[in-house]
Amino acid sequence: MYYWNDLGMSLEITGDKWILWHSWGDGSRARVVESDDEGAALMWYIGLLDKNNKAIYEYDIDMIDDEPMIVARAGGNFGLRFPSDCDYHIDAWIVWGERDIGGNVYENPELLEGVE
Repeated sequence: MYYWNDLGMSLEITGDKWILWHSWGDGSRARVVESDDEGAALMWYIGLLDKNNKAIYEYDIDMIDDEPMIVARAGGNFGLRFPSDCDYHIDAWIVWGERDIGGNVYENPELLEGVE
């Protein structure tokens, strides 16, 4: 599921655990999803758009030049890394508006198949 700016939603982070809540008008709230749920992933919007005006999130896959790279965070900055984790490019050198996001590592793992 995708949640962004939905009314009544709040994120609670404690250590390495997180819970997404929905608050109702009467003061009650319900758990929507949490870090321990199978298949749950917390992906941070980096605040930028790709060349197709698609919002870019951490763990998205950039498909520019048919060489997939993963949007990742290191040292408080976002950048791109190869799937092998061997190289990382910091965001100061990346023109995000020229990137071509093809999906993310959770919903589109096939984009990384055969990549070393």
